[in-house]
Amino acid sequence: MDHTNAATKETLIASKRGFTLIELLVVFTVIGILAAIAIPQFFAYRMRAIDSQMKSDIKNVALAMENYYSEKFNYPTAIAEITPFGFRQTQGITLTINLTTPINFTVTASKSGGTQPSFTYDSNTGQTN
Repeated sequence: MDHTNAATKETLIASKRGFTLIELLVVFTVIGILAAIAIPQFFAYRMRAIDSQMKSDIKNVALAMENYYSEKFNYPTAIAEITPFGFRQTQGITLTINLTTPINFTVTASKSGGTQPSFTYDSNTGQTN
């Protein structure tokens, strides 16, 4: 009976096998390659998302300013003035309103981390750049 138990234990011990060093190196290499591909893509998506936030805020400011103008017949000089006209600023984005003439304005949105530091909307041309 002892001989049978000893043989069974030896079989169990022999069948337990860990990963070899080569297998572990292959797994870590594959994970490293996948990370090298995924991480830059993640940062590119993040930068484009920040750009979209800035452009969205600019469009929303322009709409709210036109709503303000339709009631008051002049453009506001501060973001706080257009809040009652439907504008909600995205957290982390800095917005600046500049009245170039009494009937024209520019709005600049800036936030670090995008493909460019800021975007500007010109009411005269209707373009954002």
